[in-house]
Amino acid sequence: MRGKAGRRDVRRAEAVFRKACDGNDLAACHELGALFLEELPRDDDASVALQRKACDAGYLPACGHLAALFLTDGAMRIRVEKEADVQAAVSLAQKACEGGYARACTVLGNVHRKGKVLPRNHALAKQMLERGCDGGDRRGCAIASILYENGWDGEQPDKERAATLSRKAFELLQKDCAEELDSCSTLAAWHAKGFGTAVDPEKQRLVLRDACDRGDSASCVELGALLEQDKRKDIDGAVALYRRACDDGYGSGCGKLGNMHYRGLGVPRDDKRYDELLHRACDLGHAQSCSWLGTRFADGMGTTKDPAKAMALYRRACGLGSPMGCRDVGEALLGTDTHGIPSKEAHAEALRLLVFSCDEGDHFACFYAAWVHDLGVGVPKNHGKAEDFAKTACALGSGPACVWLKAPDRAWRPEWIDFVKPTKK
Repeated sequence: MRGKAGRRDVRRAEAVFRKACDGNDLAACHELGALFLEELPRDDDASVALQRKACDAGYLPACGHLAALFLTDGAMRIRVEKEADVQAAVSLAQKACEGGYARACTVLGNVHRKGKVLPRNHALAKQMLERGCDGGDRRGCAIASILYENGWDGEQPDKERAATLSRKAFELLQKDCAEELDSCSTLAAWHAKGFGTAVDPEKQRLVLRDACDRGDSASCVELGALLEQDKRKDIDGAVALYRRACDDGYGSGCGKLGNMHYRGLGVPRDDKRYDELLHRACDLGHAQSCSWLGTRFADGMGTTKDPAKAMALYRRACGLGSPMGCRDVGEALLGTDTHGIPSKEAHAEALRLLVFSCDEGDHFACFYAAWVHDLGVGVPKNHGKAEDFAKTACALGSGPACVWLKAPDRAWRPEWIDFVKPTKK
């Protein structure tokens, strides 16, 4: 798993972890559950069952991981919505945090900071994040650092404290990368951004190259993207890295390689090969490839139009936590009941998905949500809410939303608007 017996071999790691878990090694069940979220084709149900087995038997890291999955990392970023289920997940996190599993403290801090699952609590958020940091979780240090840099809830920024925490986060991340390959791409990104250290693009590449050579497919893909974007462009090198990651069963590598075939960069332009690689990438859990493939079926590009297949792929991408996939589902649901959902329920689901995607930074979703409120699609017309969403979209880089704020009649209109039936006054 760590690439210390040659290159990393995730399938071999899976087999050995499974054998150990079947023999009631709880740490192995926990590690195998994590694989189903991070390395293997994503399977939330399998991951939950494995973490639940280990947690119920008293293995606290599994309890913390399970709480994180429910509260922050699941499909739509929250897999539990009933109050009792939320409280149960929080209790798991508290149990793990009190037992010394620092990551769970960070999860609790984030939940209290965001105020989406539980009421926002500034004091508890700060306490939990710093507790996670003190326990050795670099995520707690990093998040707390950013909040001190910007000023906690209106407090004056504390640049000195922020710098101390960012340096500690960087030191912890260096140790993580030495032991856990999946931390190395984050370390490379911090070298590029100068978070906790000086900006150093050369070290960024060195970290990615070393991790890739040890078998970290995510690092191979990120290094390939750098080679592709560099002024001295090394397209052949990028293609080789994407192919290596794809051959190792990493969905993003297959998606990137497919995109090269679509554009004819470093490989022959080949739509059939593009579709094959998108299918493989989607099956391996790469959400963006599921969305791209859904668009192919929605528009009949290289295949017969099939709205049902497109919707299934969009839903799969959304279930994998993709804001773009959730926005695609929302867009497909607006103004139609052809997917077996009455219009009222379809519009409600569409708005929920658009708001989620908007919160995740998808400016298209924010702009669509603005139109939904302005037209009154499934909700009462509310120009004030529409303006708020449009302002968010504009701030995120949506040119049409910026135009809409000044002159709605001249703004670009999404195609689905022609099919919707606005709410009657």
